[in-house]
Amino acid sequence: MRAIRNEADLDSLSVPNKYKKLGDFHKYYAGEKKAPILTLVIGGNHEASNFMWELYYGGWLAPNIYYLGAAGCVEVAGLTIAACSGIYNARHYKCGRFERQPYSRDDVRSVYHVRQFDVTKLGLLRHPDIFLSHDWPNGVEQYGDVPNLLRRKPFFRDEVLSFSLGSPPLQALLRDLKPRFWFSAHLHVRFAATVTHGVPPCGLVSFQNTNPEALPLDDDDDEFGENDTSENPPHGCTTEFLALGKCGVKNEYLHLTWLQFIDISAPEDHMHQTEKDGERPEISLRFHRDWLSITRATHKYFSLQRHDSCLQSLQHEKLRANVQKERAEVDYMVQAKGSDCLDVRKVQSFTRTAPTQGELQVWSENRCPYIFNNPQTEAFCELVQIPNLINTQHLSTQSLHRSRNISAQSLEPNTSTATNATDVATEIAQIRAAALDRKRKRKPASVHAIPGTDTQ
Repeated sequence: MRAIRNEADLDSLSVPNKYKKLGDFHKYYAGEKKAPILTLVIGGNHEASNFMWELYYGGWLAPNIYYLGAAGCVEVAGLTIAACSGIYNARHYKCGRFERQPYSRDDVRSVYHVRQFDVTKLGLLRHPDIFLSHDWPNGVEQYGDVPNLLRRKPFFRDEVLSFSLGSPPLQALLRDLKPRFWFSAHLHVRFAATVTHGVPPCGLVSFQNTNPEALPLDDDDDEFGENDTSENPPHGCTTEFLALGKCGVKNEYLHLTWLQFIDISAPEDHMHQTEKDGERPEISLRFHRDWLSITRATHKYFSLQRHDSCLQSLQHEKLRANVQKERAEVDYMVQAKGSDCLDVRKVQSFTRTAPTQGELQVWSENRCPYIFNNPQTEAFCELVQIPNLINTQHLSTQSLHRSRNISAQSLEPNTSTATNATDVATEIAQIRAAALDRKRKRKPASVHAIPGTDTQ
């Protein structure tokens, strides 16, 4: 989902300059268009990463378009849908969220890389109905028509034969969570497979596995120890995997799953509500209690430094015990506040933080800071009772510490805008201006001017 609000967001997009185009999402952001149905979104490797970071825990990118965050889990009409944004890169997998805006050339490429912290959180879930990811799980192609895949994408051959196609962490999640459906993208080809858990694929290519990170395809032991919950699917249950191609003429990028979704039989059948005044019935979107519990239990390990915290070194049993403890707190909160506190629409409301494309010029002239504290993230953190570390003073303080010897010109924020125009925002803008000034001294100016900077 290339959610670009205006041309300033293009500087946080990891693509060659010739591909940096505004697109049409900005019309949805500005309210000129509206998605006709609830649309769930995950991030890939060509995103406006500054916008995605604002909504790290998830939130509305535009009316009716909900981003599931770097990792997330919600309930849609009673169906549990979990998701993991980004792609796998071994170099950054065990890092914290160290990237800072304005993103350097390296940071704009690493900011969308999947982190072990988020995968560990997802591994604490209990068998969601549907899982969404950008990357493919490593080895999933072995459960489908490999010869046909290689005919269509012959340059995948080396990765397929070395068992290095796809993400090893997602392979572990596929094995442990055993969702009923798994949808992916990234490789720009439509591909379907049926994964029978605990059973090696019939079409397993007869080559030695040379990928040290890949798991044995018939290894069905839990990564973190046996989970004795009664919700474990039986041995031999299946996951229907489907990857879609890139949007474009003659590409297979759209798939309707009417029969599959009817077969799911959602516990809450909100999809068949009586329509009023000819409008589509509103499908329920709710926070998942277990995910809120996991977020509370793991927050103290959330790292904003290059070196990650010790979350991955904790025993799985201890993490599960902490999650169960926090689940009791979440249940108490719901009992005290009422079930509406889990209604996403009542907790988070779409709010424009960055200017629309039409407002961008005025914004630039007023030299406003271009780092935002999103009210939706504030609302989520308030709900689960954790401090908000996303684009707040916590980040500002760390940036100031790293840049304490920098003398930056003062930028006057426009307090009439939707941003949190505080002293913190001004300090961030000062650091940002100084960083860009250093860049200009080292190399020619960037193609895209950023609001709040002097491009002379």
